[in-house]
Amino acid sequence: MLTQHVMESVSSEGFSSPKVLDDAVKEASGASGMNPADQKSLVGMLTSVQQWNKRLSANPQAAGGARPGISMPYTVREEAITARKDAPYNAYGHSFAGMSVQFILMMGMEAGLVLLLQRQGGIWKRLRAAPISRTTIVAARVTSATIDAVVILAVVFGFARLVFGVRVEGSMLGFILISVAIGLMTGAFGLLIAGLGKTVEATRGLAILATLLMVMLGGAWVPAFLFPQWLQKITFAVPTRWAVEGLDGTTWRGLGFDAAIGPIAALLGFAVLFTGLAVWRFEWDG
Repeated sequence: MLTQHVMESVSSEGFSSPKVLDDAVKEASGASGMNPADQKSLVGMLTSVQQWNKRLSANPQAAGGARPGISMPYTVREEAITARKDAPYNAYGHSFAGMSVQFILMMGMEAGLVLLLQRQGGIWKRLRAAPISRTTIVAARVTSATIDAVVILAVVFGFARLVFGVRVEGSMLGFILISVAIGLMTGAFGLLIAGLGKTVEATRGLAILATLLMVMLGGAWVPAFLFPQWLQKITFAVPTRWAVEGLDGTTWRGLGFDAAIGPIAALLGFAVLFTGLAVWRFEWDG
C-alpha cells in the first residue's frame, strides 16, 4: 500500500508540475557526457510530457478523469480483520498461530511414522496380540496426539502472552476447543500417514512435502487474507486453513465463540475423514 501511494504521488508530481518538467528538460539538454542518442530521446520524452500536460490543462475532460503519473497495476481497499477498531493486525499473533500449526502437524507426522517403525520392528504384532480392540488402539493414538497438541499450544501461547503480549482477545472457550480440534485432526493425520505409508524411509519425504504444502496453503506463512480471492476460496479445503483461522480469530482478531464454531466443525470433520481413511488402508495384520 505504501509503495502504491508513494509511486502515484511522486510520479504525479513529476509528470504534472511545470517547474519540475522545465528543470528536467534544461538539465537533460545541458547534460555532458551523455550519449547523444540517449540525450535526444530523453529530451524528446520530457518535451512530449510537457505538451501532454498543456493539452490536459486546456481540456481536462479529454483525459477521462485519469490522474497524471504512474499507477500500480492493482487496487487497494480497506477491510476489517479484527473485531475491534483499535486492534490492528498482530504479526506476532499470526506467526505463533501459523508456526504452532506447522510443528504440531510435524509432531503428528512423526507419530504416524512411529507406527510404521513398530510394524517393521515386530512390536505391532505383539501389540495386536494384547486383549485390546482396534478401536482402543486408534483412540489411544489420537488421544495421545491430542494431549500433546493442546499442551504445545498452551505453552506456546503462554510464552507469546508473557513475552510478546499476544492475548486471547476473543473467546477463551473457543480457543480451548479449537486447540482440542487441532489435536484430534493432528492425531488422525498421523494415522493417515501410517495407513498410506509402507516404509519410514519412503514415507517421511512425502509426508514432509504434504505437510509443508498444507501449511503454506493454510496461511501459516503468509496471512490468507493476502491471497487472491480464488485461492482464498480453494484453501478452505485444507485443514490447516481452518486451524490458523480459528487461532487467529480467538486471539488477536478478538472474535467471539460464534466465529470459532466453523473452524471447530471443519477440523473435527477432517479428523473423522482422516481416521476413516487410515483405518481402511492400514495393514492391521502386517
